[in-house]
Amino acid sequence: MLENSRLPAGDVPLILLGRYQCRFPVREDPSVPGGYRFCAGPTSPDRVYCDHHHSLVTAVEPRRARSGFHLARRAA
Repeated sequence: MLENSRLPAGDVPLILLGRYQCRFPVREDPSVPGGYRFCAGPTSPDRVYCDHHHSLVTAVEPRRARSGFHLARRAA
């Protein structure tokens, strides 16, 4: 079964990803269905990305983290 086999990280088309493998696209590859290859690193059951990619996609922009979210005011 593909779920138990360990494929090289970053070199897996979506169709070959097993359960609990990272679905973060790492590069384009027109030769595979869908056109991308994915990380395939290990994930926890409640995430679709590995720890590294999860931290990238959930990072907060430093300016907003410092002062909170504010809408720009328009000068009259």
